[in-house]
Parts: sequence; structure tokens; C-alpha cells
Amino acid sequence: MTLNIRTHQAGDIGWIISQHGLIYTSEFGFDPNFEIHIANKFVNLFGPDCPEFNTIWIMQSNGQRAGSIAVWKKSESIAFINFVILKKEFRGQGFSRSLLDKVIQHCKLHNYKVVELETYSCLASARELYKKYGFVVIQTDENMDVFGQSLNREFWQLTL
Repeated sequence: MTLNIRTHQAGDIGWIISQHGLIYTSEFGFDPNFEIHIANKFVNLFGPDCPEFNTIWIMQSNGQRAGSIAVWKKSESIAFINFVILKKEFRGQGFSRSLLDKVIQHCKLHNYKVVELETYSCLASARELYKKYGFVVIQTDENMDVFGQSLNREFWQLTL
């Protein structure tokens, strides 16, 4: 299996948005508004009026898109991870760790002191991975009724 991580190309942003919609709907029961939420995040974070966005990476396996991760500059010392997704057939093979390693290496290279991310309480595997990397929960918005679900939204932080 050939594995590589590259920066995004034409067509990748649409793929990331659609994968979020498909995966969160089928695996977590989110309603279709979640896909719209992700699309809006791209407009707000990656649009022409938002030059602070840093990088989007796409993981490929044998030329097929397997996952994504992105990081943007929240402040001079804080980077924020977003758009983490990995297709089901690629899980359990260390791909998520490879994506997270790529982002953390990028953040260290650019002298960020802290990395933050947002996740949901229903994402047990992702939350476990973040714990293994030393991320800690810094804020929890409890019992949110969003995307057809009642869940907790969590913000996590890792000091580099």
C-alpha cells in the first residue's frame, strides 16, 4: 500500500465537505445540516478575506483519497486543527496518527506554542487519539442540540 500526504489540489475541498456529510450522517446520525456547516467553515476560514488559513493536507493510499486534516493560524502562538476526516476503510492503520504528526510537525516548524481543536463527545476514537497525543479538554459546551443530535462540543489543547 502506497501512502502519501500532500497539500490540497483542485477538487479536494469539495471532497472534504462531502466526506464530512457522508461520514457524520452514516456513522453518527447527524442531519444534512452538518455538511452545510462544514461548507460554511471553509468559506469563513479559507475565503479570500481570510488570509490566516495555513494548510490543508490530503492523505492518499494508492492514489485514492483516504483523509484530510487542516491547520490555520488562530493567533501568533496558537494553531487550530480542523477538517479531520478519515474514511472508514482506512482506519486502524495508523493513518490518523500520520495526519496528526504532519500537523504537529508543521506547527513546531512555524513556532506555534499551542495547538487547539474542536471535536464532539460522540467521536470516541478521535478523542482517544487526542488524549494519547497529550491534548486536554479546555472547554465543553454540554448538551447541545445540533445536527439532529444532543451532544457535547469539546475544545482541546496541546502545549508544544
